[in-house]
Amino acid sequence: MKKQILIPSLLTAFALAGCNNGTPKKSSVAPVVEDHKVQVIVMSGQSNMEGSTYFDNGQGWLRNACNELVEEGHDPIDADLFFSGMSDIQCSYRGYYPYGGGDPAANAHASNTTDKMAGKFLNLKVGMGQKDVAMGPEIGLGNVLHTNEVGTAEKPVYLIKSAFSGSSFKIQNGSKKHWKVASDNNGEEGELWTETKQFVKNNLELIEDAGFEPEIKAWLWHQGESDTDNNDQAGEEQYGVFMRHLLGEFRNEFAEYAPEGEGDNIAFVDCTIYDGTRLTYTGVDTLNATKRAIAEESENNYIINASCKDDKGLGLEIGGQQNLGGCYDTYHYVTKDLFRLGEAYGNILIDNDIIEH
Repeated sequence: MKKQILIPSLLTAFALAGCNNGTPKKSSVAPVVEDHKVQVIVMSGQSNMEGSTYFDNGQGWLRNACNELVEEGHDPIDADLFFSGMSDIQCSYRGYYPYGGGDPAANAHASNTTDKMAGKFLNLKVGMGQKDVAMGPEIGLGNVLHTNEVGTAEKPVYLIKSAFSGSSFKIQNGSKKHWKVASDNNGEEGELWTETKQFVKNNLELIEDAGFEPEIKAWLWHQGESDTDNNDQAGEEQYGVFMRHLLGEFRNEFAEYAPEGEGDNIAFVDCTIYDGTRLTYTGVDTLNATKRAIAEESENNYIINASCKDDKGLGLEIGGQQNLGGCYDTYHYVTKDLFRLGEAYGNILIDNDIIEH
């Protein structure tokens, strides 16, 4: 049996901007970096990865959550860092709701506000979610990376987040905004995958322009809610076909940036979708079983057991109809549990030596 599956735990200084055509701006002279290899983590999926949870909204959700975790036995948490920014962790992000009217990409929430596809790395902090008032799991992940001293201000860890609220493998009303790869869609790949590929490449070039050699250590994924009970095209039973093909495409596309130049060495870390009582998805158990099966198919595949009904799961809760705990609608994690989700991703990376620390 391979690596540990997640166990519940309580436990920049510069910015790089792009030009206006969706491609990174080349530096005339890259700085000299003595030890030039840096670790990169890519984050993709739908809204709980993009980040649809308040960190404050005038009620101190994140600070209160951190205090509560410490009271429960978690190691001390310096929540001030989440607001001032962590120079040892750089994050470039872009996301939007892909099925709205007009051009959703034009309304993307992105770190580069003038050329959203080009990317821009900023010190990791709150506000890098779906909106300025929201956060994603990058904050809990950042806490684990920072605590374990994975990066420094001079040689940071890089997070590239390309996630889209409501996104799925199914094709909605003929939209091209989906995650299917070409082999699953009559030779035409979905725009979400096309955009993600380009966004990741643009950001890898930004890292190279800073004088570093980027190495993608892991692809973090959180998605599936929109593919439950979709028997017309994707559905929970077909989800595995599409997800396996997308994972293969990702590893093949970025093989040159993988450890030892082998795409299969990029760790894939997934998470089960919500299975509690605050919201019921038809087919959630079948879809989660598929996710677990994929995690068992490779030594480099991992899964977070977020289950509310499995006593070995983390029991991550969403707001449900009562809008509890900082999420701003019924489908998203409360602030405390979104932070725990991010830490769960980080713990897998640390505990299984996927990243050097």
